[in-house]
Amino acid sequence: MTTAHDEHVQHTWTLTRDSDEISIDLWTDGYTVCVDGGPDDGDQREGGRADVDHLLTKYQANGYQLLRDYPVNDPEPHEDPVEDDDPEPHGRPERCPECGSPVEYDPRYSDDFREGPAWLCTGCKWGQWLTA
Repeated sequence: MTTAHDEHVQHTWTLTRDSDEISIDLWTDGYTVCVDGGPDDGDQREGGRADVDHLLTKYQANGYQLLRDYPVNDPEPHEDPVEDDDPEPHGRPERCPECGSPVEYDPRYSDDFREGPAWLCTGCKWGQWLTA
């Protein structure tokens, strides 16, 4: 959401965990990064996009998930969204073998130890990793 006070913000990333929300703003100067919320609340840095990437990695490693990111006053045009390069593979189970609920494909499923494509039950949370 942009306001009259966002003219200095180029791009915003919002992360969430439980009821905690963190906003990371990259300013239009391309260097200034400001954090609102979380353990770095009020922190202002001069690391640019590399600093944003570091903060995103840090928070995601601590259980935060990227809720949304969007340009606010980005001077460069953005390309159209790219179609998913990782389409759903063939072989989805008809139903969950544990409870019979529908099964969905998640190309970027992650748990505490692993990340990758998986079939996931919508009911009992059964899952099966897909290996290449």
